Amino acid sequence: MVKIRLLKENDWEIVKPWLYELAKSSFGKIISSILEKKFQEDYKKEPEGFVVSEDESSKKVNGFLWFSTFSEKKSVFIHAIYVAPKYRGKHVSDSLMDYLEEYCKKKNLDTLELNVTANLNYAIRFYQRRGFKTKRYFMSKKTK
Repeated sequence: MVKIRLLKENDWEIVKPWLYELAKSSFGKIISSILEKKFQEDYKKEPEGFVVSEDESSKKVNGFLWFSTFSEKKSVFIHAIYVAPKYRGKHVSDSLMDYLEEYCKKKNLDTLELNVTANLNYAIRFYQRRGFKTKRYFMSKKTK
C-alpha cells in the first residue's frame, strides 16, 4: 500500500536525484542550480504542490509529484511525476494522480495540463490511460 503526503524538507535529498533524472530525460542536459532554484521557489510559494508517495510498510519515499495551480484558469500544471524503479508497475503513479484529481475536485479546478517528451512512450501511455489528450506539438531541429 502507498501513503500520499506532502513533501517535507528532509525529503528533498531523496527527490532531488529523481528530479535531475527526469529533467535529463526530457531536456538532454540540465543546469542543476536553475532547476533547484525553480523547485525551491515553487515550494515556498505553493508547498501543497509537492507530494510524495511512501511505502506504508517500509516508510520509504518511492515517488513524487510536483504541480502548480492556476486558479484564474481553473487548472493545474504537472511539472513532474516520478516513481522509483523498484516501485514501477505497482500503481504508485496512479495513486499520485488519484490524489491530484481529488485535490482538483476540492479546489474546483477542472483541467490538468503537462508537457511530456515524445520519446517517453511509457509516460505518454500512462497519461493517455488516465484520459489525457494531445493538445499541441512542440518541434525542434538541430542546425548543426
